[in-house]
Amino acid sequence: MKAPLLYVGGTIATPRLDLEALAIDHAPRMFDGFADARLYEWVDAAPPADVSELVGRFAGVVNPYQREGELWLNWAIVRREDAAAVGVVEVTLRSDRIAYLACYVFPRHTREGYAREACAAAIGHLWRSYDAQEVRIEMDYRNVPARCLAESLGFVRRRHVKRGTLRGQPAVGYGYRLRRPVS
Repeated sequence: MKAPLLYVGGTIATPRLDLEALAIDHAPRMFDGFADARLYEWVDAAPPADVSELVGRFAGVVNPYQREGELWLNWAIVRREDAAAVGVVEVTLRSDRIAYLACYVFPRHTREGYAREACAAAIGHLWRSYDAQEVRIEMDYRNVPARCLAESLGFVRRRHVKRGTLRGQPAVGYGYRLRRPVS
């Protein structure tokens, strides 16, 4: 029997980044990044209209115990050298220790390795602190940068599923998985 899911708080540090537990206080600093429509190219959502809307979105996800049987782990990705918010990492951890990972790096900060660095740190945290057995990523197959990121982290594509439409086009999602390393 697995131990219950207990939240392990704190900041996750990498050589260039701090992954800070997402808080409502991050919303003003992160608004410009979330307001950039390019962030939503592969996500069926719209940018927030203003900071108060972003505060509302954050209020719905900052409680790790939001849904019974799961932990919602969300981190603001903060560049240490200047405290700039560059994106967010989101994880849903189920009671069977399967985690679902998503990462959004704001468009003006892409192609600098932040997504890979932040995701690698979050995955390591899941192995160490939560005894996660597998991490999964789901994405639209046309999202080439996300596919490249997943594969660079060692994820293996395991399936594809047709899922309605995304902006009027048929959506085919790829599912990737990374199993816990055997020690």
